[in-house]
Amino acid sequence: MDNQFLTPVEVAEMLQIKKNTVYDMIKRGDLKATKMGKQFRITLKDVYEYMGTDMPGEQEQDIVLCGQDAILDILSAMYNRGLKKGMKHLLRSQMGSYNGLFEMYQNEGYIATAHLWDSETDTYNIPYMKKMLPGEQIAVYHLIDRMQGLYVTKGNPLGICNIEDIAAQNATLVNREKGSGIRVYLDEKLKQLGISPNEIKGYYTNTATSHMQAAAMVARGNGDVSLGSQRVAVQVPEIDFIPQKRESYDIVFREADLEKDSGKRILDIIKSEEFKNQLGAFDGYYTDRIGERVY
Repeated sequence: MDNQFLTPVEVAEMLQIKKNTVYDMIKRGDLKATKMGKQFRITLKDVYEYMGTDMPGEQEQDIVLCGQDAILDILSAMYNRGLKKGMKHLLRSQMGSYNGLFEMYQNEGYIATAHLWDSETDTYNIPYMKKMLPGEQIAVYHLIDRMQGLYVTKGNPLGICNIEDIAAQNATLVNREKGSGIRVYLDEKLKQLGISPNEIKGYYTNTATSHMQAAAMVARGNGDVSLGSQRVAVQVPEIDFIPQKRESYDIVFREADLEKDSGKRILDIIKSEEFKNQLGAFDGYYTDRIGERVY
């Protein structure tokens, strides 16, 4: 696997950058490359070395925490601080809720977080975790509640107050990627309201891969409305935020992993006052139930 060669285009797709940026990195010597005839080839190992991380096969000794929220960066930093020799590191993956649960089911050493709303029960996460982790003995702990809502153009010129208004006002949506909790929430609401995605401009063609990107796209006029968290909205003054639902953001472990030193360390951090105090700085976050076992 170390000797797998990639083209500059493949490296660009992997790093989500422009092809010309890859050529500039090679020219500066930042990224190792071999010239074969007139073409450059880059080994997969050198790409991972450039990113400053081990290749997937070399990460088996570590733990991967899936989720996009910034509080997971805080959790990882606290976990990795002052690790004893031989202890597993906690790595971060930016997979959304659905994909994180899928990855956890497929691989040992993964921990997932989720904010997936189930319209049939009007509850979060547990129905999905039961279905997506069949046969697994799991333990679910609450992290935070977050206020989710609509990002709209400053002044809300279209008068959008809820998801129904997106279709009614013929607004252009900045949608989120498949597998994200926000995308699942939107799809569940549309189904509940009897609104077809085909009735919403931009549903299939106008996509953001994070709350911040979605907010920025609305601010720049690349769409009239999107969905995301209040925390990000306060960082983008060019948009308004219309609250919609207080959601539950939870973390799921395999029961067996909680018997290990690494699992105990993560749980101790989640329940610590230091972690709770750091999260208190975020707008739109509620920490009154942090560390509570919910399943």
